[in-house]
Amino acid sequence: MVLQPGAGTPPPDDPTLAIRQARPVWPLPPPPANQFTGPQIQPRTDAARVAGGIGLLVVPIVAFVLAYLVPTFRTIALSRAEGSRIFDEEQSIGPANYEEVFSEGLFFDGIAHLAGPIAVIVFAGAVLAPFLAWLVHRSGAGVRGVSRVLWALAAVSFTPAALSTAWLIERVVSESSREASVYDWTGLIAGVVLGLGVLAGLAAQRAGDGRRTGPVLVVAGLSAIVLVATGLQTFAFGSLSGLPAGAPTPVAQILDGIHFGLSEGVAIAKGVLLLCILAVLGLGAAVLFAAARLRIDVEPGPDGPARPAAAVAAVVLLIAALAVIGSFLSPWLSRLGEGGEGETDWWFLIRHAWGRPLAASAIGVGTALIGGFALGALRPFGAASRWALLAFAPWLLVGSAPLAAAHLDAISPEPGEFLVIGWYMPRVWIAIPALFLFTALFWGLEDRRRAALAQGAPPRAARAAFIKAAWPFAVLLLLAALLVNANDLVWQQATWQDLAGSAMAFALEEPDFEHSGVALGYPVPVLAGYALAAAALAIWYLPRLVVRTGRS
Repeated sequence: MVLQPGAGTPPPDDPTLAIRQARPVWPLPPPPANQFTGPQIQPRTDAARVAGGIGLLVVPIVAFVLAYLVPTFRTIALSRAEGSRIFDEEQSIGPANYEEVFSEGLFFDGIAHLAGPIAVIVFAGAVLAPFLAWLVHRSGAGVRGVSRVLWALAAVSFTPAALSTAWLIERVVSESSREASVYDWTGLIAGVVLGLGVLAGLAAQRAGDGRRTGPVLVVAGLSAIVLVATGLQTFAFGSLSGLPAGAPTPVAQILDGIHFGLSEGVAIAKGVLLLCILAVLGLGAAVLFAAARLRIDVEPGPDGPARPAAAVAAVVLLIAALAVIGSFLSPWLSRLGEGGEGETDWWFLIRHAWGRPLAASAIGVGTALIGGFALGALRPFGAASRWALLAFAPWLLVGSAPLAAAHLDAISPEPGEFLVIGWYMPRVWIAIPALFLFTALFWGLEDRRRAALAQGAPPRAARAAFIKAAWPFAVLLLLAALLVNANDLVWQQATWQDLAGSAMAFALEEPDFEHSGVALGYPVPVLAGYALAAAALAIWYLPRLVVRTGRS
C-alpha cells in the first residue's frame, strides 16, 4: 500500500524537501577504511609504557656512563699528558703524543700486518659460514640437528692463550719446517668464527622463503663488521708468539706502553686512535641493525623438506671444515690435562680466574637485559626506539685495551699510577653487544605477544610464553660474556692477575715443555660444563631462533 501525501505535506520529489527518503541499496557498501580502527600495536600515547621504558633506561645509561663514557674522557685527557710517570703532576702537552704516534708509524704498521688475517676471518665468518648455513638448512632435520651441535661445540673452543701456547709448543716438538705465522691465529680461531657464523646463518635462513634474503645479508654484514673489529684487537697469539715481529699488534703496543711505563702518553694516544676506528665500525653496525629493523623471534616449526643434493654437499663441506678446524685444535685437545709446574689447586684457579668474570658478566648482561627490555618491549620512542641504540654504538665493539689506562687509573690508589696488582673484576658494567641482541629479541617476542593478545589469548598465557622464550637466550648471553671476560688477557695482564697466561708464557721458555699450563686456560670442569650447555642449547633452543628484518 502506498500512502498519499496529506494536506500541507510536500510531495517526495519536492525540491524544497530538506530530508529525502533514504532508499537502501543492496548489497550495502563496505564501511570506510577509517571507520573502525583496530588496536594499535604500538600506541605512542601510552604514558605508562613511555614512563616505564624511560625509567628502565636509567639503569643501562648509568652503567654506560661509568663503564665507557667517563673512562673515554679520562683516556683522552691522559693521552694529552706527559708520557712518563716520573713526573709528580699530570702535565698537558697537547697533541704531542699523537704527533709522535704518526711520526713513528708503528701503530699503523701493526694494523697493516693484521690486514691479511682479518680478511681471512671475515671471509670465513661473513661468506663461508652463510653458505654452509644455506646448505645445512636445505639438508633436512637430521643434518641440521647434528650440524648445530657440532658447530655449537666448536664455538665454545674460545681460549686464546691455551690455543696459542699448545700450537706453538706443537710446532717445536714436531720439528715443523714452517715457521709460525700470524695467519696461524686465523686457523686457531676458525672454530669460533665458523661456529657462530653458521648458527647465526641458520637462524636467518628460518625467516622463510622469499623473506630470508634480507636477514641473511644483514647477518653477514654485521658479522663482517664485528670480525674486523675483533681482528684489530688481536692480542693473545701475538703476546705469546711475538708475532708479527716487525710491528706488534696495536693492543700489544698499548699494553706494553702502559705496563712498563716507558711511553704511557704515546700508548694511550694509540688507544684513542684505536677507539676512534672501533667507534666508526660500531656506528656502522648500529645503523645497519636499526635500518634493517632486525629482530629475533623464537618460533618452533618445521624448516622444510630435505634436498638430497644440498645434504650431500653440506655433509662433505662439514667434514672438510671440521677436519681443518680439528687439525688446529688437536694440539690443545691433546694437552688438556697439562697444568703448570707444581701441584695445581684447581678450585682456587677456577674461583679466582672465573669467579670475578662471572660476577662482572652477570652485572653486564643483567644491565643489558633491562635496557633491551625497555627498548624492545616497552618501546618508549615508538618504532624509533631501535635508533636509541646509536648512543651506545661507538663503544659497541670496544674491548679492554683502548680504555685500559682509564680503568687502571680509576682503581689505582694514586692518580696517574697504572701499576695495579690485585684481583679486580673486568669493569664492564654493561655488555653493549648484549644490549643490542636483547633489544632484537624482545622486539620480536613483543610482536608475538601482542599478536597473541589480538587473537584472544589470555594475557597471563601470552606473558608466560614471552618469558619462556626469553630466559634461555639470557643464559646463552651470560655464558658467552663469561667466556669472553674470563679470557680477557689484556685486563688480566694489566692488573697482574694472569695466572694461566703467565704459566703458559713461562712454559714456552722451557726446553722440555713438560708443564705447558694449557689446562689452566680452560680447566676441564669448566670446559665440560660449556660443552654440555652448548649441546643442550643446540638441541632444544637454537633450532627455534629466527632472525627477521623489515616491517613486522
